[in-house]
Amino acid sequence: MKNFAYLCLKGVLFAVSLVPIQAGYVFSSVLYFLLRYVIRYRKRVIEANLLLVFPDKGEGEISAITKKYYRHLSDIFVELMYSLYIPEKIVRKRIRFVNPELLDKYYREGRHVVAVAGHYANWEWGYGCPMYCRHKLMEVYKKLNSKISDRLFRDVRARFGGIPVEMSNMKAVIAESLKHPVLIYLVADQTPAGNEKTWYYTSFLGIDGTPVFTGPERIAQKFDAVFVFVNMQRVKRGYYRLEFIPLSENSKNTAPNELTDKYLRTMEKIIYGKPEHWMWSHRRWKRRKTAV
Repeated sequence: MKNFAYLCLKGVLFAVSLVPIQAGYVFSSVLYFLLRYVIRYRKRVIEANLLLVFPDKGEGEISAITKKYYRHLSDIFVELMYSLYIPEKIVRKRIRFVNPELLDKYYREGRHVVAVAGHYANWEWGYGCPMYCRHKLMEVYKKLNSKISDRLFRDVRARFGGIPVEMSNMKAVIAESLKHPVLIYLVADQTPAGNEKTWYYTSFLGIDGTPVFTGPERIAQKFDAVFVFVNMQRVKRGYYRLEFIPLSENSKNTAPNELTDKYLRTMEKIIYGKPEHWMWSHRRWKRRKTAV
C-alpha cells in the first residue's frame, strides 16, 4: 500500500513538473495566504523564535519578517515539488556555483571535505553539488517519521549522483568510502537528537544554552577533512548562488568545539543579514539549557 501511495505521489509530482516553474509560483501565492491566514502554520513558534532572537525589534518589524518568511517558505515548498523531476540544465541555470575551483583543488590534493550548511535559502537544492564537483558526495540526513516523505527526500537527494546517508549509519558508511576523496554534506543547525553527551551547549543567535550537534566537527577531525561552510543565498525568486567558504584546512589539529564555533558564527552573520530566509518555524530552542 505504501509503495502504491509513493507511486501516486511521484505521478502527481511528475504532472506538476510539466508546468513551467514560473507558473508554479502562482500556487505559492495561494499557499502563502493559506499558511499565514488560514492554517496559521506554526505562527506561535515563528513569532516566539523571532522575539527571542530580536528582543529589540518592535511588533511591526517582527510582523514584517514573519510575512517575508511565510512568502519564502511557500516558494520553497513549490521548488521542492519540482525537485524530483527538474532537469539538470534548469538546476544549473537557477543555482550558480561561485567557486567550484576550490573543490577541484581539494580533490587534486586527495582531501576529504566536510561541508556544513544551515536551513537557509533552499538548502535542499544544495544537494545539486555533484554536478559541480568530482568528490563522491555523501549527503547525511535525519530520517523522517513518514516513510513516504523519507523515501521522497532520499530520491531527490540522490538525483545527481549524491549518496544519501542516514545519520545513524553515518560513521560506518563514511569509513568504507574514504578510498576516494569524499565530500560529506550536512545541514547542522537543527535541534540535536540522540546521545546528549555529544551535544555542545553554546550561544547561537544571542541565545545562551543552545544545544548544538557536533557531528560535522568530529567527522572532520577524525578524517582530517577540510571544513567548509555552504553559503547559499537567494538572488531572486527561484534563483540562488552557492559558495563554499573554507573554515579550516587543518581540522585534525583544532581545539574541541573550535570548528563548530566557526560554523555557528558564520551562520549567525548570514541569518542576521536576511533573517526571513532561515527556518523560523523549527523549534530550535526546545532543548535549551537555562541557568538555574
